[in-house]
Amino acid sequence: AGSALGILFIQLFFAASGAAGSIPLVLKSAPSLFAFCSLQIGVHFLTLMTLGKGLFKLPSRELYLASNANVGGPTTAAAMAQAKEWHRLVLPALLVGILGYASATAIALALGPILVK
Repeated sequence: AGSALGILFIQLFFAASGAAGSIPLVLKSAPSLFAFCSLQIGVHFLTLMTLGKGLFKLPSRELYLASNANVGGPTTAAAMAQAKEWHRLVLPALLVGILGYASATAIALALGPILVK
């Protein structure tokens, strides 16, 4: 019962988050932003897959979840793990996403005053 309720709330969260999104509107109003974000995510994914598979020999599913946690955050990574039935990877996906939030916040707080000058 708890798992079904959790899935329901995550689906509501995704629906509410994505309801206002419009790719055609972004392409019309900010095409350079869309191109920059696409390039950034593409470079991220290629780097992650190249280093993860080639250098560290990590399984693809773990790399996909790490990428998802980085780009979409902990909730989307956990939802992906659950949807793919990678049950042992749900908690690590959440934790990696939260670690990303925490480390990025610390870095931004440290760099903010330097960049404002």
